[in-house]
Amino acid sequence: MKYLVIILIVLATGCANKQTPSTPAYAPDGQSAYRKQPLYPVQAQAQRIEGDVEASYTVNEKGCAENVRILSAQPVDIFDRETLRAINNWCGMKPTSIPQKATITFRLNGGSQVGVPAEQSL
Repeated sequence: MKYLVIILIVLATGCANKQTPSTPAYAPDGQSAYRKQPLYPVQAQAQRIEGDVEASYTVNEKGCAENVRILSAQPVDIFDRETLRAINNWCGMKPTSIPQKATITFRLNGGSQVGVPAEQSL
């Protein structure tokens, strides 16, 4: 019992002292450490549908995406909802009122991938 208590104390203090690296308010190149990848919609995966969605967004003072809009989608209305959900959760970016553009590619063998050209706007 005595050894169990000692082990628990060592584990608890080790976890409490663990340092997590600090993350800058935004990444200098505009790429976010908080960029959530969209999930592949279950129905699209079951029907073996692939596609691409192009969206625009601005970045508020807190560094989070807002004003997200779908610019184009192929096929229409298959990946839009998941794209909007993911981009609305992006944070850690440099604030800008200039609309930014992102292309999300959905592939069966590769899942979803986000393409955001550096230093671009609409």
